[in-house]
Order: sequence, then structure tokens, then C-alpha cells
Amino acid sequence: MLENTLYRLVRNKKCVLGYFGGSITEGAGASTPASCYRALVTEWFRSRYPDAEIREIQAAIGGTGSDLGMYREETDLLTKGPDLVFLEFAVNDGGVPYERILRQGETILKKLYAHNPYAEVVTILTTTGSVCEMLEKGGEYISRSAYLTLSHHYRIPAIDVGNPLHYAVIRAGGDFHTYTTDTVHPNDAGYAIYTKTITEQLAKWFGETAVPDMPAKAVLPEPLCPVLDLDARMIDCGALDNLRADGFSLVEESMCGRYPRYFAGTHPGDTFSFTFTGKSAGFYWMLAKDAGDVIVTVDGGAEKPLCAWDHYCKAFNRAGPCFFAHDLPHGTHTVTVKISDDKAEESEGHAIRIGCILVS
Repeated sequence: MLENTLYRLVRNKKCVLGYFGGSITEGAGASTPASCYRALVTEWFRSRYPDAEIREIQAAIGGTGSDLGMYREETDLLTKGPDLVFLEFAVNDGGVPYERILRQGETILKKLYAHNPYAEVVTILTTTGSVCEMLEKGGEYISRSAYLTLSHHYRIPAIDVGNPLHYAVIRAGGDFHTYTTDTVHPNDAGYAIYTKTITEQLAKWFGETAVPDMPAKAVLPEPLCPVLDLDARMIDCGALDNLRADGFSLVEESMCGRYPRYFAGTHPGDTFSFTFTGKSAGFYWMLAKDAGDVIVTVDGGAEKPLCAWDHYCKAFNRAGPCFFAHDLPHGTHTVTVKISDDKAEESEGHAIRIGCILVS
């Protein structure tokens, strides 16, 4: 198990750890950046293999799932050269249909192995208070089932850290706030449970595995999904084909620390149009306290209203995905975006800020 990783740690003495997931992997709820499971697992690698150069890629974004993940994978993860990837999207993919999770998760895996056929993956399965309550009532954790299916099909090891956390909550009297800040994001004690579960399993696997003389390429099975989005990509607004703008302009500032710049309009009636080649498209944009609504049309078809504000914006701005076209005939399509007169009642403005277009 994880023979290539062990080779890099023991013989090559260099290993790059990639963490790809949502807010739990990012470390939300930890008292300090060093207290989350990601930082603690990286430190465990450095302590166990002190002669190896261990580098960490923090490629987790809170509030996002595998739908955005398959588009941003190349930019945020693959270009940084991960050897071992911890994949954690089960919680944020909650509520997504099983077949769609399979398609998005398998796309992520296939893109990873195409980029580096020697890379390895560990699936991390987290939990929340509502998930545990649902399971106790006889429900099914659909996203966990989907990721376990992918793990078995691709012979990827999986570590369920959610069950140990749940058992700890039960032993403590049943209150999830004992080990989490909000029944979702672990506190330091919760992250300690996640870390212990992961590192004990890694130690077991490494202890049972002989160090190979050379790493081996992954032998991939036939895809589970008949259609994958292997061309899923991010297109910077400054690089769009046939871009025409009236009121929108590029702003050379970070979009919530997630994208280096964004295309912005602030007034109702501001518009821009562009073309893309593919079958699906969306925005990677800023959800903000002063964000408004847009009206999107594709190929002159029906108007589609979209809102860049939700109740979380009252507390903080963030970057996230929003899709406006799915399963079009593959080809070149023209998109027109117009800031609407409408907006959420509690929004402070009409601003629309788009970092890039998500295309597949």
C-alpha cells in the first residue's frame, strides 16, 4: 500500500503532499493554522522521515466540492507536482446526486494520473453532526458511498475519520460541539482525532509495505462513468475569445485570495459577451456583501437569472462556482452576461466580480 510514496520518502528522500478538498482540509475551526489535520499530518511525515524533504500543497477551498475541483485541479494542484494527494470532498459533495459525484470524482482522478501516473491518492472521509444524525435514522451518506466506490474501483486506500469522531462525540455525551466549532468544522480536539486516525493508518500501511526499488505506474481500470470532463478548465476573463465589454473591466486584485484578478461590473446594465468551445460553462466568481444578480443568455436562448449573494455574505466574502450551461451540443457557443436591476434584498449593491470562466 502506497509503495510509490514510501519509495519517495525512503529512497528518493523527497515527497510532495497535496491536500485537495474543502474547509475541513483547509483547517476551518482550528485555533491556529498548525492545529488542523492537514498541518499535523504533514508534520507527522516530517517527524517520521526526518531525512526526507517534505513539501505541502494546500489546495483546499472552503465551501466548494468536486464540481469546482475538477476545473481548478490543474491550476491549484497538478502544476505544483503532488506525489501523494489526500482527497476530501465527501462533506461538500453532500446533496449531490451519486452519479454526478462519481463523474466529478473520477474526472479528478483521471486528470491526476494523466498528469503523473506515479502519483498516489488517499481518500479522506469526514463527517458532520447532521450526517451522523441522518445515519442514525437509517439514511445513507451518498457522497461517502460514491467515494468508496471510486476508491475500490481504482484501488485507492480510504480513511474514514468521521466514524472515530462520531464515536468520541457519543462517549462525551452526544454533543457535537465537544469536538467541533459548529457541528461541521472540528476544533483542535476534533482535529486531533482526525490526525490520530490518519497517521495510525498510514503507519500501519507503511509498516506492512516493502520499499520498492523503483516507483510503478498506476494501472488504471476502465472508467466507471461513460462520460468524463477531462477537458474541464479555467479560462481567465482576459483570455476569453471574442470578448466584448460595456461597463465591465479587469481589476488586478486578488479575488478573495483564490484567483489573482477578476472581471468586474458594478451597475445594472453593465454587460459583456464572449464565446467558448465546449458543452458546459460557469463562473468562478465572488459572492460578496455588495453582489448583485446577472442575466445570462447562451446562443440567444432563454434568459437565466443568477445571484452572486447568499446569507453567508453578511459575514464574509468568498469565491465559489456557479454554472449556467450544462450538456450543450459540443461546439462554439456565445454567452451574454448583463447585470440585472434585481438583487437580493439584503445585498448592499449590484457588483459582479468574475475571476474566470469554467469550461468543459
